[in-house]
Amino acid sequence: MPNLDFVRSIAVVSVVVEHTLLALGITQVGPFPIPYLGVLGVMVFFVLTSLVLMWSLERKPHTLDFYIRRWFRIFPLAIAVIVITLLTHAQVGVAPFGHPSLRDVVIQLALMQDMLPVSTPIVGVMWTLPYEVHMYVLLPMIFFFVRKNFALWPLLVLWCLVIVGARSVPGHNFAVAIGYFLPGVMAYVAFGRWQPRLPSWTLPLFLLAIFALFLPHCNFHRLWYFCLVFGLALPLFRQLQWKPLLAVSRQIAKYSYGIYLTHPFAVLIGLYLLRQFSLPLRLLAELILLVVLPVIAYHLLEHPMIRLGARLAGKAESNYEQREMKHYRGSPVV
Repeated sequence: MPNLDFVRSIAVVSVVVEHTLLALGITQVGPFPIPYLGVLGVMVFFVLTSLVLMWSLERKPHTLDFYIRRWFRIFPLAIAVIVITLLTHAQVGVAPFGHPSLRDVVIQLALMQDMLPVSTPIVGVMWTLPYEVHMYVLLPMIFFFVRKNFALWPLLVLWCLVIVGARSVPGHNFAVAIGYFLPGVMAYVAFGRWQPRLPSWTLPLFLLAIFALFLPHCNFHRLWYFCLVFGLALPLFRQLQWKPLLAVSRQIAKYSYGIYLTHPFAVLIGLYLLRQFSLPLRLLAELILLVVLPVIAYHLLEHPMIRLGARLAGKAESNYEQREMKHYRGSPVV
């Protein structure tokens, strides 16, 4: 779906723009607080993750296959970025490199920092990945529930129960984050039940409007409602048709995970290490790295690991089917 590529590209660009502006010392533009611009982009990613993975489970409703593929999709690049940061002592977050303890390193390599808080974050943008990884545990169960109850109202009830319960939970953790992902499951149901009625050209206007509406009043609880509005609205738009826009957004979406994890290095090199040069040259250096680093990451690590995960998942599924067939053949005939 071209719309998903476009929305994904807008999400990752908003994260990059936020961190670029913050590196330049710009924290406010009119009524809009810049630190939440990228957070809204992350919320879009959360909704899209649930939506796309529900379709993935629909194609292959095999839980082991799902977990193997997701591990090889998420962990290899995340681990590589953490290792590079540790080796170079790069400041790829708000604070300088803090020499994390072995415990902190292990927790962050396992993407468990939402469950086991760390004192020294290594890569600032990785605060989102543990939520996504832990949502993988719930999504297969939610999928099988939805396939038997293909309606929006049970999901809306569940979403309301989640946010009511999460309001009493101190801090920001996975209990709070579940309310960000469930609207993606609602979008999955809505895509199966609703016909798109709105012209495709209104999708960019909708994104602009929803960002402008929520950004001035953002906090991690109000983001529940941002995700709900976005998730329920996405199936209403016809697919974008303008080929130049689709070509650009398709490429950005393809490398979006790499952009998300490597863009702090581009910001660091372009805006900090090259601070003696003029601002246009520094921004050009950042832009070049924003292209080069994700492409290298994708072709050297991401794509090979995705293919390896697919092969291993296929073997695991084949072995499971063979065991089931042997069990079936060995069962007594009644």
